[in-house]
Amino acid sequence: MAAISFLNTAPLLRGLENEAGLRLQSMLPAQCAEALRAGTADIGIIPVIEMARIPGLVALPEIAIAARSEVRSILLISRCPPARIRRLCLDPASRTSAALVQILLRRRFGAEFSIEPPTPDWQAMLARADGGLLIGDPALQVSVSGAAAAAGFETRDLAAEWHRWTGLPFVFALWAVRQERLERGGPGEGQWLAARFLRAKREGLAHLDELVAQWAPRLGLAPAEIRRYLEVDVEFDFTPEHRQGLARFFQLAAEMGLIASPRLPNLLSWRP
Repeated sequence: MAAISFLNTAPLLRGLENEAGLRLQSMLPAQCAEALRAGTADIGIIPVIEMARIPGLVALPEIAIAARSEVRSILLISRCPPARIRRLCLDPASRTSAALVQILLRRRFGAEFSIEPPTPDWQAMLARADGGLLIGDPALQVSVSGAAAAAGFETRDLAAEWHRWTGLPFVFALWAVRQERLERGGPGEGQWLAARFLRAKREGLAHLDELVAQWAPRLGLAPAEIRRYLEVDVEFDFTPEHRQGLARFFQLAAEMGLIASPRLPNLLSWRP
């Protein structure tokens, strides 16, 4: 089982690391997608755009990593206003946000740009490009510290930009299961996975005090910032409105050739 190693997945993993039959491996989002593509993992939290690129995947219901507006962990940092960006660096950990920033720059801001080779941190990005995408815990740390703004750079929260443009929430990641796992496990496998992972989410959200205590020192952030991120910034549900936001994203991604088809991911059907 491949799980993203960022704070935003912490509430979804409650107790799963000790679940029989599940072996948790923590990795970056792009690596989670590659593990499912290669078959080295058969369940994973993966960047949602990879659901359109990897065949044979089914999404678990009612669970997502999403944002309704400002998320603070998906940033465009730039030397200039977005419309003037000509060279863009992408975070190598990203897949969904890499597509989102390109869509926003071209369709919302009218920018024309080339993609530069990825670099390990935002300072290195801005040394070689006009703008850079930064995601996950490093982006949250930059948001809280104000380091990029203090250095004279513009920062834009891409979830907030998406919401201002479309009025819709944005879905970053889903739990995906390889169809082979469902077939191998028999007729009850999908129902068990859906129920078990939903219970993990509910338990995680009910034990935020524990997560805050674990993650605040790990990231060097105040407990209040961790709590705000998990309670306010990130959403963990996948509702019809989230599906609508995902449909709009896939439509735009397909129009720009970032995915082959706007067809939405297959969602596991289950009865609670």
